[in-house]
Amino acid sequence: MKLSITPRVVCISDPAFGSRAYPYAFGCVPATLEKTGMNVFHINSATATLESFRRDIEEFKPELIFGFIQNARQVMKIAGFLNEYHPAAVINWYLEDPNLILDPDDPGINIIEASASFDMWFSQDSKMIPFWKTRAAFMPPAFDDSIYQDYGLDRCFDVSYIGQLGPRCVTEMYWPYMRELARYGKKAMLCIDRPMGIPLLPKPLEKFIRSKKNRSFLQKLPVWKCGWQTPKNEKDKAIIINKSKIHFGLLRVRGDWEGRVKTLLPNYPLDKHGLFYQFKGRLFQAVGAGAMALNEYCPELEDMFDIGKEIVTFEFGNPEEIRDKLRWYIQNDSERRQIAKAGYERGRKQHTFAARVRQIFNAIREKL
Repeated sequence: MKLSITPRVVCISDPAFGSRAYPYAFGCVPATLEKTGMNVFHINSATATLESFRRDIEEFKPELIFGFIQNARQVMKIAGFLNEYHPAAVINWYLEDPNLILDPDDPGINIIEASASFDMWFSQDSKMIPFWKTRAAFMPPAFDDSIYQDYGLDRCFDVSYIGQLGPRCVTEMYWPYMRELARYGKKAMLCIDRPMGIPLLPKPLEKFIRSKKNRSFLQKLPVWKCGWQTPKNEKDKAIIINKSKIHFGLLRVRGDWEGRVKTLLPNYPLDKHGLFYQFKGRLFQAVGAGAMALNEYCPELEDMFDIGKEIVTFEFGNPEEIRDKLRWYIQNDSERRQIAKAGYERGRKQHTFAARVRQIFNAIREKL
């Protein structure tokens, strides 16, 4: 597809970005298009109607319609618009598969079928590429380099982790790793939805200790083992990571959606443990904020980083490897700093949101 150097682009996004736990992590994407010098008109997918969509497109006359639509119902809605009115090439960059290809509140919603209405689909899950009903390409998350940077803060945490433990099946899967991190006591900052130092409890008690209302009380108890807080915004996350020697990341995901996805996609390639894994933005945020990233291994990482020189990886299912690598890199400052510096430099060249936008447009020019 031929596009001008600074094309006219309509950006369609859902401001809640799929009602994620951290919607602000993706808030910079529409603005990134403008920062790259494009002439951009923004459309809110939640409030748009077919009439307003048609009117805006006819008045602005874009070369491309760039979708950053994460909410499944809104993907379906825009797909319906495109079936009625499709005046320019339309793409969507989708950052939450495989666990949201079906709407959790409406099993009848299937965005795989809806993808057929788009001219190209960018997915963060490389294993989903054969299943989309249009041209598809792998495009992982990224980080906002205006927020994620090396602020030069004291590395007061040996290790940090930011994420949600979620339902019981996820908590049990992550628990051995959280226990390894918690060995570092107050030198570990675990931004999760429950404290460490308390064993897994029956559901009513788990609900009690995960309640935000009870956190100030729980943090005063002597069983408290390590730091615990919820970042209020993206800057808070960046500062926590920048204060950490090592930032830890997991990729495997579980949930009540698994059975439906397996039924819908019986040929989807699970990992050797029979699990789904999902790229998360935290790996890229870690290198962006200057910490050494210690992340679960998956083959896609081979093309993104020089493993062992820019990030460090571990095999899922081997907590002993985590223990050894944490201990070694915390004790060996020179080697850890060298890896963190190399990862920081690679991140700013290839893994910012601006870099992803360039990569998306290169793929559009090549494949459309």
